[in-house]
Amino acid sequence: MQRRFANPFQKKGLPNRYSFTLPSLSQAVITEIHLHPPSPSQHRQKRQVLLFFKFLARKEEKKKMRPILMKGHERPLTFLKYNRDGDLLFSCAKDHTSTVWFADNGERLGTYRGHNGAVWSCDVSRDSMRLITGSADQTVKLWNVQTGAQLYTFNFGSPARINRAVWGPLNRTIVSVGEDAVIRIWDSETGKLLREADKESGHKKTITSLTKSADGSHFLTGSLDKSAKLWDTRTLTLIKTYVTERPVNAVAMSPLLDHVSKNKYEQHNLYAIPFAPNCIFL
Repeated sequence: MQRRFANPFQKKGLPNRYSFTLPSLSQAVITEIHLHPPSPSQHRQKRQVLLFFKFLARKEEKKKMRPILMKGHERPLTFLKYNRDGDLLFSCAKDHTSTVWFADNGERLGTYRGHNGAVWSCDVSRDSMRLITGSADQTVKLWNVQTGAQLYTFNFGSPARINRAVWGPLNRTIVSVGEDAVIRIWDSETGKLLREADKESGHKKTITSLTKSADGSHFLTGSLDKSAKLWDTRTLTLIKTYVTERPVNAVAMSPLLDHVSKNKYEQHNLYAIPFAPNCIFL
């Protein structure tokens, strides 16, 4: 079987006097055709045009995605987090534990035990050496990833569960939020409380989610008070507030484009919140 192609010169206003035939290529499809301009030495009436065909190989069998079932928790999962290299996966659950898995084959590497309530979030340092977990027992715990040893416990002194806890710039600080609607920044080495968000500019109800930018310079929070707020990580200064008509369940920041997204309760769509000019919003 041979394939015959229509004249590519018609769109260029040239005479319809050429056609091209290629041998059978059962496992390939033509994706591009390029015209090579004639050289000046060639006679005008005897110009030769070279065609370059770009082929895309067709795979006979498509690779099927094979799920890996990882069993280790006794109660429902609450949070998942990959490390920076993507070879470790951390999971949190209502069974008061966090677990680390080998991402390639789902092998269970270890479990971090020490909380007295459901673990709602976790974050791993850039070098994958330290892990922080936030729990319903009103504490954030710092762990050694390799040994599973508990290094420090951050106590807040208020009866509010911790919904999110993330590393600050260079892993020198920890940012935590929870049901008391207060944003706190802690020293990761000493455990000292460094800053708290101003109550007047902060959220009025439970903070449900927190996500940081790719460089860690600022972070975004979502709350049941129907707003999302953008903060400076170092100074805890409020940069901008985005008001919505429904409670905010989750927020996200693109690592490539200057836009953020939020998910609202009782909604199936993602809504974009602009925070910088000349940006693309989803």
